Amino acid sequence: METISYGGMKNIKSIVLIIPILMALKTLGQNKNQQKMEQVQIEERSITEKCAVIDKITIPAKAIEAYTEKAAYIRNIIRHQPGFIKYEIFQSKSNSGELKVITIATWKNGKYLDNARLVIKEIMKQAGINMPNFLEENSITMERDIFIPIEE
Repeated sequence: METISYGGMKNIKSIVLIIPILMALKTLGQNKNQQKMEQVQIEERSITEKCAVIDKITIPAKAIEAYTEKAAYIRNIIRHQPGFIKYEIFQSKSNSGELKVITIATWKNGKYLDNARLVIKEIMKQAGINMPNFLEENSITMERDIFIPIEE
């Protein structure tokens, strides 16, 4: 069995103190990498392919009215953006009153979508709408992805 000298204990204590700092720095670096990856994805999106943003949203009964109001406001902004083609909404209400909504916003291409996202984000900021906070406060869940249509 090996014994650890006082100097060895000092090194272990130093390592234990340094690990959280290194983990925080790694997380900071990952956030920067995530932002860089998102930017690359935006830059790599085709400027010729039609695309659609599809959201799957689940809204508790108590939040339907507030959600409907905000969604109508946002749809109105979207419909007036260059490159916008169409907006479709599908919904289903459960026995418990929960509302499930699928929205599909179709764009001429990824460049129009990227430009619209920036404009919409700024308009919402000016209107005092913080959608991530609103969704969290109202227990609304949303899954979002961007799809490219397949022509048959």
